[in-house]
Amino acid sequence: MMGMDGAAWLAALQRDFPPSGTLAADVDALFAAHGREVTREHVPRVAHEALGLAQRFGVDPLAAQTAALLHDVGGIVSGARMPALCGGLGVPIVPEERQVPMLLHAKLSVVLARELYGVTDTGVLQAVRFHTTLHARPTPLDRVVFLADKLEWDQGGVPPYHADLLNALEDGLEAGTRWFLGWMASPQARLLIPHPDLRAAWAAFGISAPA
Repeated sequence: MMGMDGAAWLAALQRDFPPSGTLAADVDALFAAHGREVTREHVPRVAHEALGLAQRFGVDPLAAQTAALLHDVGGIVSGARMPALCGGLGVPIVPEERQVPMLLHAKLSVVLARELYGVTDTGVLQAVRFHTTLHARPTPLDRVVFLADKLEWDQGGVPPYHADLLNALEDGLEAGTRWFLGWMASPQARLLIPHPDLRAAWAAFGISAPA
């Protein structure tokens, strides 16, 4: 599908991957067909974690699972191709996303959630959109998907912050969110570049952004 414009890309996916009615299976098939084995293994773990957090903190479990299953579907596209594809789809791009194109995968995930899987729930789409960076006014669903993605990261092994984040969550969802945003502002996070939405989240939670 290289070289296709946005409309042709979507049409090809709609033709080749029609929804079966079972979202988990559909997403698994999409990742398998595109050779995204790491993400294919990561996503169901995030969905399981999101379900647990949702039940624990009084968030709609179906919405949490749906957003978690869809959060990385935009990653079927290579990072190098994301800016051009987003441009063709009319998806706004900020300078930081041009510098680190993989930051665009969340926006592409929203497009696929809506256009391929028929998701119209604005809360679910928002949680998908901000699962990497969060934003200034996150809902409980946003926080659940954001933290589930971090607890079940896709980089192999156990995240270095795992125990500390779980400990912070003992004081509630907001406390866990605040703790992890703080960790993301630390040198240990080794961020390539802070996204503007992440900077907005830091400001909203009173966290000093790195220089």
